[in-house]
Amino acid sequence: MRLAWFPTIRPCVPAAHSPRATAARPRLLLLLPRPSPRRTLLTLAIESSCDDTCVAVLQKPSPTSRSSDAARLLFHEKVTSDNRHFRGVHPLTAVVSHTAHLGPLVQAALRALPEAPAVPIGGYETWKRLLWVDGAVRLKPDFVTVTRGPGMTSNLATGLNTAKGLAAAWDVPLLGVNHMQAHALTPRLVAALARGGALEDARWRPEHGLATVAKRRMAAAVGGSGDVDHQDPQFPFLSLLVSGGHTLLVHSRSLTDHLILAEAKNIAIGDMLDKCARVIIPASQIAGVDNVMYGPLLEKFAFPDDAGQDYPAAYGYTAPPRRVDEIQVFDSGRGWTLTPPLSGTSALAYDFAGFNSQVQRVVEDRPDMGLEERRFLAKHAMRLTFEHLASRLLFVLRAEGGAAYEAVRTVVVAGGVASNRYLMHILRSMLAARGFGHLQINAPPPALCTDNAAMIAWTGMEMYEAGWRSKMDVLAMRKWPVDPRAEGGGILGAEGWVNVKM
Repeated sequence: MRLAWFPTIRPCVPAAHSPRATAARPRLLLLLPRPSPRRTLLTLAIESSCDDTCVAVLQKPSPTSRSSDAARLLFHEKVTSDNRHFRGVHPLTAVVSHTAHLGPLVQAALRALPEAPAVPIGGYETWKRLLWVDGAVRLKPDFVTVTRGPGMTSNLATGLNTAKGLAAAWDVPLLGVNHMQAHALTPRLVAALARGGALEDARWRPEHGLATVAKRRMAAAVGGSGDVDHQDPQFPFLSLLVSGGHTLLVHSRSLTDHLILAEAKNIAIGDMLDKCARVIIPASQIAGVDNVMYGPLLEKFAFPDDAGQDYPAAYGYTAPPRRVDEIQVFDSGRGWTLTPPLSGTSALAYDFAGFNSQVQRVVEDRPDMGLEERRFLAKHAMRLTFEHLASRLLFVLRAEGGAAYEAVRTVVVAGGVASNRYLMHILRSMLAARGFGHLQINAPPPALCTDNAAMIAWTGMEMYEAGWRSKMDVLAMRKWPVDPRAEGGGILGAEGWVNVKM
């Protein structure tokens, strides 16, 4: 920072006792410049809804800027609690991990805030935009974003209380956003990062999921080749939100209007894949992993030699051309069969618990099942699961009154299970086989499919620009549906919203 001192000449009023009453006297003045308006928006975001402690710093030009549709992710880190002893997420263990790691992650994120340029010292309006971090002057976030729900209440509260403290200390707004809304908006984040050049930025590390190798894997996952075309999905679009806790088919009509068309009747698809993995994959291989993300391990187990191959050819998959072909009982030729879930109904619902029981029985009845047969079972268990997921999407597109979806050009697939390349290939193949090959399937890179704070930051950006703010007395919400028709009124039905533009 610098002081701006300027000598000025001012006439002096003659004094009767002064021999130089008519002379000019120099005087030093401190000029206080008016602060220039900030041309960017900056947020620090926290995600703690389950077992991942996540912090991100996102920057984008303000809505009045010519490049307002671009963004830069300045910090993006995650620590996952160690739940291997429980073979699944243990809430108390996750809370302890959040408590231990959230502070250090926030501290590291502060060091990633943009350095403040040298500016003349001004009044309070200038100083309140700045933070001192390790002796360096950095720009203060314009607001703090945090996951308010849905999720585990104690886990959410850990992140929410930290965010409230930061917002109060910095005297900036708080934005508590919906976790599932954030998953649906993640492809919009990816498009903004691509426009901002972040996907080609050498400072990105591979674990961020946006390096060249991740882009190529994502292209392979959707059946393409080369770099992914990170198009910005425009409303309205259809969303498949698939994770360990949710399975939703959603009509995303606007930022805060997401109609649920189908959802799981019991367990979520990610939970089912984890349960199948624990019985299909040999215990010796399960013991070798350092987390409880068994679903991704199931994909690697089913296709162990896919590195460097043309994935569609390696899968050996042909989409069933008709519904009647899709619901045929699968005969393995090895003494066991699998019946597709909800094969006898066209109800808009998902059922994964019953199919999981079928897989469990196949393994239990064959304790000496060999490795090759286990891989065979893993492949077809995933295939029937993913075809079931696609079937309800096809029901919606073909249903009477389907004119409501004629404006849809994109199917967003988000959530942890969206990182499964076999799923992406089956979705694209089935849509093409049933006459909907023109729809674009848009999924984030793998690191942005699972829980992360970058998607929370982006959702905060979109909500902030729409005028929304959260009151400081908001509470964590274990259940928080995105559908405005649901009990509670959806995203905006939650208590504590304020819109500064209304």
